[in-house]
Amino acid sequence: MSPVRKTPTARRHSKNQNWIIVFSVALIVVTVLVAAYFWLPQKNQAPANSQASSANTDPAFAAFTSQFLDIMKNLNSSQTRDRMLTLLNPSYNQTDLFKWESSKMTFATDPEGSFTNPFQILDRGQGVCLQWSVVYVSACLALGYQSRLCVAVGTSDWGWIHVWAEDYYNGKWVHVDPSDKVWNQPHRYLSWGWGQFGTAVKVYAFEDNTYQDVTSTYA
Repeated sequence: MSPVRKTPTARRHSKNQNWIIVFSVALIVVTVLVAAYFWLPQKNQAPANSQASSANTDPAFAAFTSQFLDIMKNLNSSQTRDRMLTLLNPSYNQTDLFKWESSKMTFATDPEGSFTNPFQILDRGQGVCLQWSVVYVSACLALGYQSRLCVAVGTSDWGWIHVWAEDYYNGKWVHVDPSDKVWNQPHRYLSWGWGQFGTAVKVYAFEDNTYQDVTSTYA
């Protein structure tokens, strides 16, 4: 029996099928590569919320960041949040906490050191900006608000100058100074005589296990 000869139409149909197969395979390969690019970890890519000043090897800077990272670790713990929640009205918003905190504390220098446990601070009923901000951020976190500590620090010795908070509100971080009951006035510190922002003074924001240089917000 002689072989069946393909007609020109059959040959064109066969070529079209081959091109469809090649195109389909190429499309699958490209799709897989694109998915791998976006979903697999990328080398040399900084993670979100990375520690912005990790290159600073000054031991004093390391001690400064470690102190406030430890504070935030405690404030973010489930034990602290749950206990703080028992002291709060769940309907409070972020500015309601100004009045609540004022009913619990007075502004006074702590002669025995800087307490950073919110419940020790509330038991004493007094403190400076650090204590007020710790209690405020702890209350915000307990109520489910995203909040963090902000610290102005002198770059000569990495000693903190002033502490306040930031709340994530309407899609952005908003300045909050609990000890002065001030909302969203980030440039108020420029006249306080601390020194040049960005050189003599920097501002760092601390969350859970991460910190960020936010000096530009306040300069």
